[in-house]
Amino acid sequence: MLAGAKFIIDLYNNDEFKPILIQGSHGFGKTTYANTLIAEVHSINNGGKPNWEMVKKRIGYDPDEVLDTLDSIGEGERWYAYHWDDAGTWLHSLDFQDPFVKAVGKYLQVARTDLACMIFSTISVGDVSSKVRGIRDAIIVDITKEGSEPNSNEPYRKNKRTARAYILRKTWKGREWKDYQWEERFDSHVPDKFYKWYKPIRDHYAKQAKQIAREKWHSRKEK
Repeated sequence: MLAGAKFIIDLYNNDEFKPILIQGSHGFGKTTYANTLIAEVHSINNGGKPNWEMVKKRIGYDPDEVLDTLDSIGEGERWYAYHWDDAGTWLHSLDFQDPFVKAVGKYLQVARTDLACMIFSTISVGDVSSKVRGIRDAIIVDITKEGSEPNSNEPYRKNKRTARAYILRKTWKGREWKDYQWEERFDSHVPDKFYKWYKPIRDHYAKQAKQIAREKWHSRKEK
């Protein structure tokens, strides 16, 4: 089991909450790492095997979808984790004054009632509003291709990725330093059945983003 999955289970068992923000370049495996953590967390109720069907119930992109899912958490029920995929689209730092972005930050103040962990994947943590990334002891995970062999004919060598997790802390003089939590290798390949489910959903993300950009452009032209 990945160290990140064990971390989430510990948060759950200790009745704690922390956000995990996963950052990395396009196509490096941010979403795969987030989804693998959730699949492995739910392996404890799946005969020790990663539960990819459960991931489908614990991932969202569109704010309506995310909020509807979180609203479905029953009274007295608490989930291990939820993954807000490509969260920087909706919680961008440039929108820090947006009422919705502020409201999400406020929800995270009390999210422990619902979750042990909220996972946010994004190209860069800096793209996500400080209302989210500024939560105390938030975990940041850098995804790199360290360990990958791009020219290899062996998929398991080509798909290797490295996840390096840390908490940004400050000295009494205000200097930031990285308090490393774990480092691990993982495979950026997901089961074919899950990929076939996820790919059209992922394609729709881009369609939604383009639609929003067009609406904003039309609004600007009309002024």
